[in-house]
Amino acid sequence: MAPITVTLDSKWLVLGATAAAAAALLVRARYNKLTTIWWIRQHKRYVHAGTTPGDLIVITDFDATLTAGDSEQCHDLIGFSKLMSAQFREAFAPLLDWASNAAIDGVEWWDRAHGYMVKYGMPPRQLIPRLVREAHMTPRPGALELLKKCEMLGVPVLIVSAGITDVIEEFLRQHAALTENVTICSNRLNYEADSSPKSVSPNPPITSFTKAHTYKSASSFFEQHADRRSLIVLGDSVTDTDASENVPSDRVLSVGFVNERPDASRHAQAFDAVVQGSLGSLAPVIEILDEMSPPGIVRRVSSMYTKSPVPTRRENAHPTPAPPPNSTPAA
Repeated sequence: MAPITVTLDSKWLVLGATAAAAAALLVRARYNKLTTIWWIRQHKRYVHAGTTPGDLIVITDFDATLTAGDSEQCHDLIGFSKLMSAQFREAFAPLLDWASNAAIDGVEWWDRAHGYMVKYGMPPRQLIPRLVREAHMTPRPGALELLKKCEMLGVPVLIVSAGITDVIEEFLRQHAALTENVTICSNRLNYEADSSPKSVSPNPPITSFTKAHTYKSASSFFEQHADRRSLIVLGDSVTDTDASENVPSDRVLSVGFVNERPDASRHAQAFDAVVQGSLGSLAPVIEILDEMSPPGIVRRVSSMYTKSPVPTRRENAHPTPAPPPNSTPAA
């Protein structure tokens, strides 16, 4: 009998081994809640070795990334707030009814949501500080420290969000994190000289499905920082990695926040590392910046936050029940 020869393509062996390793990490992560981050592609942990703060840009999502995973998202806190008119809340409510809303995964959702804001003049500009202050919206552990470290190191931060710029700015302002190095690429309410929004820009809106256009939408930001070719990309949705698409770069590290999703396999495919839990910390990202930082900066920033408690829900929230996690299409 002639011998049988079996030929195995090494490419498929490598892909299979990688997939198996990623699956094993995710299984272990489910049973070990004390572990914050799981490196799906271990070699990417050191992709920024030799990178300096002068080389780096941080591109990050906002809702459920810089905020805790169980926080209200930008559109949710506007739609649910009793500070808004009854007519607006009645019209907006079907957009937050995920059981019967057929447009949940389409750009049309943002068009309709922003259309109602303009039609009913909500939210009034003077109410935005109170709206944010009373909302169930808290920083993810490590978020404020990360932003402070980026400020002190002069690292530009681009927040790319399908939420509302006015809400994001106010949240950062209330946490002393709206600094000169932070740029927000999101949907802005245009009040002109009035207290009610007259339009929302850009048009078409920035959504979870259009973040691949970030390089064009934030062209002036990237022109200003054209000499920086190392990226850290953060997000809770698998489409958040699209924000780095077409951005000229030599090194990219992506970190995904699974929050409370029961299945993290899509995140394992999209990101270099995943962080578990709604309160999963940004500490591993801060450690990477520490490795780039002069020792004095590391000690100075860390001392500002070592005594800070883990953010919790405000005791005065909330006049209405919180929406389900992941209620708004991930921003």
